[in-house]
Amino acid sequence: MRPPNQRNSNRPTLRTGSPQKDVLGNRLRRPTRVLVGGVAGAAVLIGIVAVMAVSVPRTPGRPAAFSLTPQVTLHITPAPPATDSPTPAPSATSFVELPTATPALTTYVVVEGDTLWDIAVRFGLSLDVLIAANPQINPDLLSLGAVLTIPAPGVVLPPAPIREPAVSSAQTAPSAQVRIDAGGLRLRRSPSTEAEVITKLAPQTQLQVLARTSDDFWLKVVTPQGTEGWVMSQYVDLAGAMSQIPAAGGMVDAASAPAAQLAVVVADDPNLSNLTGRAFEIYQAGQALGNRANVFSLIGDSNTANMAFFAPFDWGGYTLGGYGYLQQTIDFFRGSFSRERIAARGGFNTTKALDPANAPAGCGPGESPLVCEVRVNRPSIAFILLGTGDQHTWQGFESRYRQIIEYLINQGVIPVCMTKGDDLESTDSQAPYGYINDIIRRLSGEYSVPLLDLRQAFAALPNRGFEADGFHINKPPDGQSANFTGGYLSYGYNMYNLTALRALDVIRRQVMGQ
Repeated sequence: MRPPNQRNSNRPTLRTGSPQKDVLGNRLRRPTRVLVGGVAGAAVLIGIVAVMAVSVPRTPGRPAAFSLTPQVTLHITPAPPATDSPTPAPSATSFVELPTATPALTTYVVVEGDTLWDIAVRFGLSLDVLIAANPQINPDLLSLGAVLTIPAPGVVLPPAPIREPAVSSAQTAPSAQVRIDAGGLRLRRSPSTEAEVITKLAPQTQLQVLARTSDDFWLKVVTPQGTEGWVMSQYVDLAGAMSQIPAAGGMVDAASAPAAQLAVVVADDPNLSNLTGRAFEIYQAGQALGNRANVFSLIGDSNTANMAFFAPFDWGGYTLGGYGYLQQTIDFFRGSFSRERIAARGGFNTTKALDPANAPAGCGPGESPLVCEVRVNRPSIAFILLGTGDQHTWQGFESRYRQIIEYLINQGVIPVCMTKGDDLESTDSQAPYGYINDIIRRLSGEYSVPLLDLRQAFAALPNRGFEADGFHINKPPDGQSANFTGGYLSYGYNMYNLTALRALDVIRRQVMGQ
């Protein structure tokens, strides 16, 4: 994909040079620009704001077009008049106080199911920044209807106070830390995947461990805010031995769950959700159609077409580190990781994946890349990462994405819907913030098919795991994109490979029964 054009500015601009093109290489038509200034310009801008403030009536029973739920209110303060006096340099303090004229903040109203982590991911913020902007709230226990301040990207706030886990001084059990790849780890009321989710924890959150289940599958912990709950032990790093932790007698753990329930709910991967019995039904139907259990397909753009993704597992260029258990899944799907990706090409979007004109040589007459991919490979699973290239055609994204999901289900292929880490439809076009990811999450729930939340997985990475352009996934300078040790997991492709491989492992074991 080519870099997107810059978002249109509201300032009068005169541009010259060669025509601009979008990420798909299409020539963009420039809107006519009108130069306004002085008193007349101010009047025009005031008129625009007045028009935008008028409510558009809704048709009963029909959602308002391009709406955000829940509502976000943007407060804009007019800029002060221009002055010829020089701007003083900021003082050397730990943070820079923002001028009151800067439209730097929005507000967000908490709704049912929200956690502070989810809100931070939605708005592209770190959890620390969101906590610092809202010192009045307990990050673990949000109240319905609470109004949160959402800082604009790039705003520097004073740091939030550091709190150690609130435990008794007599506590001698080891401390723990949420793994760097486990952002969004669910803290539950009891040791069961059916238990209520209290909150979600950010990567590297410090915890104090109070107890464990008899099979070491669950740990009872205390957060820095003093909230107690249970997490899966595989997603935290212990500072001591598991044997130091007292076992909690009489607790219900995963080992006591019925076998049928284990088939769909035992895996509580922080980035994988909507894993229900529906996936097993699709898999069984696919086996009856002749699909191959040990084959998966990839549907996406250049971020998925790049052989830094998944191919090292076939080539032998990977280091699992503390994730040695994933070797069985690599062995089971060997051959799928590096083969030709018929429906994953640079510049692909939902339109191109469905258009026979974009099918490569060897596909049948009238076959789209999607149809050709499924016919040639007969997969049991398909990972879908699309939406970045739909930034200029976002209005039709939902309809096209539905077609892809429904075709895969009808062919007995489990669709794994993946969110994307960028917001090009908003920054490079006029879509509401988070528009495409909201659709992906909603359709995953509607069709009861797995959702792999890459947006969440990338949230804590430097530059959100992207190159400088903000939408191509980055990788280490030495090219080791499948190394899961040390600082390698701070790169986008390393996190992409680990997150997708873990999802593949969960589906293989818990849905396919392999």
